[in-house]
Amino acid sequence: MNNPVISVKNVTKAVAGRQLLVDVSFAIGEQSLVSLIGPNGAGKSTLVKIILGLDHQYEGSVVIRPDERVQYIPQLTMNDQYQLPMSVYEYISIATNRLYSENRKPVDFEQTLTHVGVAVEKLYQSYTSLSGGERQRVAIARALLGDPTVLVLDEPLAAVDYASRSGLYELIRHLQQDHKMTVLLVSHDIDSVLPLSDQVLCLNKSLHTDCHPSEFTAKAGQSNQTIHHHC
Repeated sequence: MNNPVISVKNVTKAVAGRQLLVDVSFAIGEQSLVSLIGPNGAGKSTLVKIILGLDHQYEGSVVIRPDERVQYIPQLTMNDQYQLPMSVYEYISIATNRLYSENRKPVDFEQTLTHVGVAVEKLYQSYTSLSGGERQRVAIARALLGDPTVLVLDEPLAAVDYASRSGLYELIRHLQQDHKMTVLLVSHDIDSVLPLSDQVLCLNKSLHTDCHPSEFTAKAGQSNQTIHHHC
């Protein structure tokens, strides 16, 4: 792949003699949606931290193309005991590095909420009063204010009810295409991410390379079984 947005080569990490990642290599192309799937303990969170530059204790190399703007949306939980009471407006404002556009006019938060499918009357409501799906959409809205070229989402549906899941996946795919972003999506929800993904990375300490959407078209049942076996 020529000039990938993210290049991971031979990444290996061990802690106290326990292997967390073993010789992981892959490349992510520009404006693609890539899903990272695998069971608990597979090393997904460890790999994401390494890609984001939050963990430097590993072997191998990770290169993000210069001038890429990366926004990270961590896994949300409905029962975060450390979450401060704040309005949706305050939540979007905090840690946002583009509160003003280039002409110094305030960002239209109502338009931003509408863009991700949240009713504008939610703007001054308590963030903690929102449903899991609404919280996730608000988190995406805040990330979009950073004008990212790369968006990393860690288990975006972990605190979302089943009925809201398909709509959120459709939103992520739409935004990826509309904003021409590269998206790395970490998920346990294998069946849902396959139709969305341009590339699937199946991780269980090492990377299984036979997990690509093109291989699921002819023999969906058999291929899906293979995915579950590896992951």
